[in-house]
Amino acid sequence: MAYFPFFVDLEDKKCLIVGGGTVSYRKVEVLMDYCPQITVVAPKFHPELRKLQKEWRGNLKLEEREFKESDLEDPDFVVAGTSDEALNKHISDLCRARKIPINVVDVQEECSFIFPALIKDKHITVAISTGGHSPTIAKYLKDKFKEAIPDGFGDLAEQLGAYRDLVKEKVDLISIRTDIFKTMVEQGIQQGGIFTREQAEELIERKLAEHER
Repeated sequence: MAYFPFFVDLEDKKCLIVGGGTVSYRKVEVLMDYCPQITVVAPKFHPELRKLQKEWRGNLKLEEREFKESDLEDPDFVVAGTSDEALNKHISDLCRARKIPINVVDVQEECSFIFPALIKDKHITVAISTGGHSPTIAKYLKDKFKEAIPDGFGDLAEQLGAYRDLVKEKVDLISIRTDIFKTMVEQGIQQGGIFTREQAEELIERKLAEHER
């Protein structure tokens, strides 16, 4: 069965990662862009995790010890990425009993959520999943979609988001609003991901004038 792609705000959510190796390092790297508070518990840590801790200040905590059940009292979601399959399964069982979302790295049947292949450009996020059946296909599609996204699209999305209230304030008809936003995107792509407020105001006036003719 395919997975439904929920997009969740992770800012300041509490994440527990059990395991301090390469796998956990990669999960932290992916999650960092979404600003959760991450605690990694492991007897020892990959050197890159130590570097990330320095770069990321207070949002990444490393606790050099074994996992204990009391670690599950606080987190909003958990990632089990140790080299001990029995421990990963135990963590999964505990999380499921407590209704805590759990990802066991590379063991789909022990997961209540999975990590998709991600493309991120500021507020634009594209997520690709094959339901855990073929990470190779997910990576292939990720590379293809990444090529298809125009340069500066994340910047353009941010700019157009700032003009939404302006368009709503000046334009009542949804059909004209839709036309305006479509034109903004097309012109913004042509201009390398830039569409100024002055251009937005001029476009609104022009589209309203065209409608009144």
